[in-house]
Amino acid sequence: MRKKLNTLTQLLRGNLRYKMIDFDLTKFISYDKYQGIRLGAGVKLNEKFSKTFSPDGYFGYGFKDHRWKYGLGLDVKLSDKRTSVFRVEYVDDVFAAGRFSNHMWDMMMKLSDMNLDLHNSTFYRNQRYGASFLYDISNSLSMKIAVNKEKQNALFDYQYKNMGNTFDNTNAILSLKFAPNDKNIMTPSGKYTYEKGYPQVFLNYEKGFKTLGGDLDYNRLDALIIHQFRSKLGYTNIKLFGGISSGTAPIWKNFEIAGQNDVNIDHWYSNISTPSNFGFATMPSGTFFADKFAGFKISQSLPFRFKTLGKRYSDIELEYQSAIGDFKNAGDHQFQFRALDHYYQEAGVMWNRFLGTRFGVGFSYRLGYYQTSEFKENMGIKIKFNLLN
Repeated sequence: MRKKLNTLTQLLRGNLRYKMIDFDLTKFISYDKYQGIRLGAGVKLNEKFSKTFSPDGYFGYGFKDHRWKYGLGLDVKLSDKRTSVFRVEYVDDVFAAGRFSNHMWDMMMKLSDMNLDLHNSTFYRNQRYGASFLYDISNSLSMKIAVNKEKQNALFDYQYKNMGNTFDNTNAILSLKFAPNDKNIMTPSGKYTYEKGYPQVFLNYEKGFKTLGGDLDYNRLDALIIHQFRSKLGYTNIKLFGGISSGTAPIWKNFEIAGQNDVNIDHWYSNISTPSNFGFATMPSGTFFADKFAGFKISQSLPFRFKTLGKRYSDIELEYQSAIGDFKNAGDHQFQFRALDHYYQEAGVMWNRFLGTRFGVGFSYRLGYYQTSEFKENMGIKIKFNLLN
């Protein structure tokens, strides 16, 4: 029973365990418009190797950009009674510009965003040395402090002010997670949340310094609140999210409002994406940016199930989301994008376990100010794979 439970908890963390080695399932294969198909592997030595030290590493190769990426790290466990981990790492990898912070997200949340960049090619390279400390202040409140030395350069046609497109950056990041209703236990491989409760609050503050050769001086703050409850209408999930950036900061230190559509809608697959935490299925990828924004998403699972084919029951989920932002000095960023200065809205429906299969199929439609006269420009199709049911 202990062996089976350990295997299950590792799978929920995104790992496949073999003796003293944990294989990271998220590193084997991925796809985005910049790298194309990316193949790789990630391994971490677990508590069977050492109860204190846990080295890890990964590599990946993109068949479109023809470049190797890799990372190396070491976790030092400082306590058996609560999460208290010191980490050092080096990373040389590429990342989508303007992503919302996910430092304290659990693996299931991160897995939801794995395909966020299917149609996105706005990437930058980051060579980073870093150290961090992760600590559970209480059962409800977790904290992570990180300091980094980075060298970053744009991998798309971009210039920032008169500074070019390559920057040295020194920063510090404080991340907090508050989950008062989570139920956790300590395991030999760390804290495991066996019952996820709501609300959940995530807060990240990043400060860039002009020290140790840094070129940038900026502040970046983002926050996410998730609440879920059940009523006679079914399950309701609400997300409130937003952020603000100020100072000398290239575009990737601001925010892309995460679009999941292809800018070129002429292909049959241009409007197809997968569900994400708060990406917009009808929005062109890499198009809308903001230095401050706020967003809202609500999904409602209807309180009935029905059977079509096979033994599985299907259900219907309704969604609505919107966002609005601004970009004070948009002219400082010399590349083609749009500031999100009006409400962007979309509504959709998801048929979970479509026709009794493990797949869910959804349809979204753009509403309001950004709606166009072309039907295919306003639509988005979402396909979801249900692994556990």
